[in-house]
Amino acid sequence: MKHYIESLLHSDDHQFLGVFVSDDLEKEGVFKIRYLFCDIKSKKLNTVELNAKDTFPHMDIPVLDWYEREIYDMFGLIPEGHPNLRPLMLFPENYPKDFHPLRKDANMNIKYEGYKTYPYEDFDPEGSFKILVGPIHAGIIEPGHFRFTLIGEPILKLEIRHFYKHKGIEKLSEGKTPEEGLKLSERISGDHSVAHSLAFVKAVEKICDIDIPPKARYIRAILLELERLMCNLNDFAFIFQDIGYSFGAQKVFALKEMLMRLNETLTGNRFNRNIIKIGGVSKELDTNAIKEVLGLLEKEYLKYKKLFLNSSTVLERTDTTGRIFYETAKKHAALGYVAKASNIFFDTRAILEKDLYGSLVKAFKLEKGDVSARVKVRFNDIEESFNIIKTFIENMPLGDIAKNIEPKDGEAFGYEEGQRGNITHFLRIEHGLISRWKIRDPSFHNWPIIQKAVLGDIIADFPLINKSLNLSYAGNDL
Repeated sequence: MKHYIESLLHSDDHQFLGVFVSDDLEKEGVFKIRYLFCDIKSKKLNTVELNAKDTFPHMDIPVLDWYEREIYDMFGLIPEGHPNLRPLMLFPENYPKDFHPLRKDANMNIKYEGYKTYPYEDFDPEGSFKILVGPIHAGIIEPGHFRFTLIGEPILKLEIRHFYKHKGIEKLSEGKTPEEGLKLSERISGDHSVAHSLAFVKAVEKICDIDIPPKARYIRAILLELERLMCNLNDFAFIFQDIGYSFGAQKVFALKEMLMRLNETLTGNRFNRNIIKIGGVSKELDTNAIKEVLGLLEKEYLKYKKLFLNSSTVLERTDTTGRIFYETAKKHAALGYVAKASNIFFDTRAILEKDLYGSLVKAFKLEKGDVSARVKVRFNDIEESFNIIKTFIENMPLGDIAKNIEPKDGEAFGYEEGQRGNITHFLRIEHGLISRWKIRDPSFHNWPIIQKAVLGDIIADFPLINKSLNLSYAGNDL
């Protein structure tokens, strides 16, 4: 089974989507470890299951490193042969040694006291020095720690340490109703409230075996594209800011603000919370307001896109900076614009939801894998979002916007293409309550890649490289 999983991880015909573990000791005497893939040719999900009691096989593939360390932290299962099994989410400075909170028999009445200092990697070449950044940063930014090793200005090595924002969402969800879970899902990663809530409700709807009304699917898709637009414009503005072009940054930030005010007009919330519901959506959208704002946005956006693409100063900072080569992206199962900029196309909308999107999402990808390529992928995404929203407004079906559901027990995967890439949730409901909910934000795959992206670049380019990935700390740390 191990060799079969490894073959899928190396296959160009499969996209790896995560590892999802549940404690089934009481019923079946094992922990179930699910390796989830998407078969790109058949456009179907493929799950490979392993049963484990105390150990499971380590696989020497970069994307699995964090998963295996997470499984040890949360369930106490040991990946046999793992060369560097350090704590990941449960900091040894804060948690007792044998605390594994996602086991059903875990004792949650613990003293929060550590047992050792976190062991960073030993890398000190002669003549090198270190620069430590974070976890507390100078700007309004979430916490993360970055350890740079340099000789002169070029970066020899970067080691990151995250999970300062670990909130225990998966444990907190146990025993909650699906409706309570929906509220949590909107708060996993603030700027992806729509995408995460959609992944969650789709899992619930699969368990309940219902198809929501066509009009509700269109409204959900429009909300998702508004969120994608907001995030992509935000990233574009920050790229301008980090290359020192403050005027362009503020102009594009103003476009993002127009979208957030539109959101508040549409749903009463700047992040479009409280409109996604199990079985559909809770209200209609003012499509005239959307068309009016998008018309203004599109004209202004095109001006600043042109400025980016025609400025030698801008391109000098972004071309060949922060390169992520295809082989690196593949080994880490990169997702979203990180993958597309490195010659890997995977988009949930085009592959798993083609019945809704048709040909609206093109197989767009670039090869250079640098900051410039990641910005250009965003430009493509912005323009696709404009087109998708217009198309869905023009072809909006008539009818209901929600369907009543009969609660059922069961388990299912739910997924959505967020702005950063594929989001996947595994959900199990027993006796009407959540018994297991595993969340995988795309940042969990993409964060480790930044350690490769900076190599050979100068330390002054790190903020720009980091912003070109613009990953979520909260969605990653859970």
